[in-house]
Amino acid sequence: MLVLLAGMAALMTVMQGCDQSKTDEVSVAGSATGTTKAPNFRGNTSNSSSETSTTTSVKDSNQMRADDFPFYQMGTIPGLQSDDSVLSKETYHRNLKQLDIEQLYLYIARLLTDSKAHWPADGPQDGDTPSYAGLFGRLAWHCAGTFRLVNDTNATGGCEGARQRYWPENEWRDNVNLDKARGLLGEVKHYFAGSISWADLITFAGTVGIKASGGPAKKFCFGRVDESDGKRSVELGVEGTNECNGDASCTSDAECKTYFRWPEQNETDHVRCNLSQADGRLQASHSVGLIYVYPEGPELKSTHPAYNPKLVHNRYPKLSALEVRDTFKTRMGWTDRETVALIGGGHTLGRVHGNCDLQGTKWASKPYNGEGPYFEAAPGSLRGPTDGTCGAGSEAGLGRNTVSSGFEGPWTRTPSRWNYDFFAPMLDEEWEPTKSPFGNDQWRTKNRSSLFANTQRLTSDLGIASDDIYRAVATDYAKDHAKFDSDFADAWFKLVHRSADHPHQDDLEKDVGICTEFEFLN
Repeated sequence: MLVLLAGMAALMTVMQGCDQSKTDEVSVAGSATGTTKAPNFRGNTSNSSSETSTTTSVKDSNQMRADDFPFYQMGTIPGLQSDDSVLSKETYHRNLKQLDIEQLYLYIARLLTDSKAHWPADGPQDGDTPSYAGLFGRLAWHCAGTFRLVNDTNATGGCEGARQRYWPENEWRDNVNLDKARGLLGEVKHYFAGSISWADLITFAGTVGIKASGGPAKKFCFGRVDESDGKRSVELGVEGTNECNGDASCTSDAECKTYFRWPEQNETDHVRCNLSQADGRLQASHSVGLIYVYPEGPELKSTHPAYNPKLVHNRYPKLSALEVRDTFKTRMGWTDRETVALIGGGHTLGRVHGNCDLQGTKWASKPYNGEGPYFEAAPGSLRGPTDGTCGAGSEAGLGRNTVSSGFEGPWTRTPSRWNYDFFAPMLDEEWEPTKSPFGNDQWRTKNRSSLFANTQRLTSDLGIASDDIYRAVATDYAKDHAKFDSDFADAWFKLVHRSADHPHQDDLEKDVGICTEFEFLN
C-alpha cells in the first residue's frame, strides 16, 4: 500500500504538468518520439444539403457536451463518422513497447475514486465511498462481451477495435450511459495518447477497477488495435438508428425476424431472438441491443401452476436460467462454471440505475435511456431531466437520480469494495418480487430486517439458484472464496482477451507479448 501511495503521489506531480487544453497534437506519454493527432472525424460523404445542416447540428451538440464533460467527444464518435486518428497495428505495437504500465495503472486507480460533478461516481447512495469501479467493469464487459463463438468456429465481436465508440454499438440500449464511462476515460486517453489504444484502455480500466477495489486479477496483456469505424459490428445487430441521418443503408434489425417464446411464457412478453436469423446473421443475444439476456427474465402465463396473481410480478427464474445457458454456453462458448463466476464477479462491484419514475412525463412513451448514443433527456445535456422529474439540484438526472437499465440498487452491501455478498444471500435468503422506481421487475429480500435488505437481485441472477448445475457451483463459491476469486480472475481474463482477431485467450500474448502480472503492486 505504501508503494502504491508513493507511486500515486509521484504521478500527481507529473499530471500537474499535463496541459489538458492541448487538443491538436499530443506527445505519446513516456515516449521521446512519436505523436498522435487528436481525433479527426470523417462523416458520410453524401452530397445531400440536408446532411450538411445535420452535421452542423451534431457538431454544435457535441461542443455543448464537451463544454460540460471534458474529453467526452473522444469516447463517442457521432453519426456514421469515422476516426482517422487511429493508429496502424505496426505503429501502435511499436508505441506499446514504451508504455509505462505502472503509470497507467496508477492514473486509472486515481480516477476510480475521483468523483466528477459532470458524472458522479456510485457508492455514496448505498453508504459506500465513491467509485467508478463498477462502471468501468461494465464498460469493459459490454465491450468484450460482444464476442460470440458458435460451435467453436464462428468467432465475431470482442473489444478489439473499440467499436463501442461507434454506431451501431453506441446505440444499443444495453450500452446506456457507457458513453459517460468512455468520456471519463477520455482524460486518460488524452494523457497517454498513442501509447494506449481505446480497446486496451477500456479493458484495462475494467481490470484495474477490480484489482484496485481489492478484487482478483492475475494478468493483463496489451495489443488490441482500434478500428476507425463500427462497420464490423453491423453483423452483431443494429438496434438504434438515431445517428443515421436518413442514410438508406442504415436499417434496424430490431425486432428479430426469427424468434421464439418459451411454452410457459406469457404471450405478451418479449420474444427471444433465435440464433439463426432469416438474413443469415447469427444473433447471439436474445434481443438486438442486449449483450446477453433480458435481466428481468420471462414472465409466466397466467395458466402456469406457479403463477400467482397476488405477486407484484411473475418472472420465472427457472426459465431465466435456461436463457443464461443458451446465450453464455451455446452461443458464446462459456462453460457453466465460467458463467457463474462471471455473473457473480460482475455483480459484486457497482449497481444498477432506475431511481426515477417517468410515467406521466413526456419521456414515458419513449424513455431517453433507450435512445443512444447520448442517452440524455435534452440535447447536449448528457443526463436525465432537470425539471424536477428525476431529482433536483446538481444531481438532477444523474448521480443517485440516474436511469440506465431501469433496475435499481446494488447487489452487495459494499459496492465500491470487493466482497462476497453475491452468492450466500442469494442461496440463503428468500427473495420476493418487487419493482424499481422506474417500474422494472426485480427482487428484494422478503425479510425486510435482513442484512441484505438494501440489495437487489435480477431474475437472471436468481436463475443461478434455480438451476441444479449453476446452484452447485454457486454453493461452492459461497463456501470457498479463494476458489471463487481464482475462477473469476481466469474467466475475466478470458472475457477481455478474446476477439474475432484473437479468438483464443492466449492469442494476444503470442502476437504482441506485452503483459503485466501487476508485479509493481507487490
